[in-house]
Amino acid sequence: MAELKVQVVGEGLGLMLPKEVVEQLHLHAGDSISLERLPHGSFRIANLDDKLSEQMGLIEGYMHEEDA
Repeated sequence: MAELKVQVVGEGLGLMLPKEVVEQLHLHAGDSISLERLPHGSFRIANLDDKLSEQMGLIEGYMHEEDA
C-alpha cells in the first residue's frame, strides 16, 4: 500500500504518485487516469488507456460469445 499526501496545486488539490505506482500504471506526464469507486467503498485507479483497452477486450469477448 502506498500512502499519498494531498497537496495544493494551483487552486485545487493533487496527489503525488510514488515512482513504482507510475511505472506499474505506465504513466507519463499529460496522461489521463480513471478513478472508479468500487461497491465496497474503496477506489480503483487505472491508466485510462489501459482501462479502455480492458473494456475493448471485454466487448470483443462478448461479441465472440454471440457468434458461437
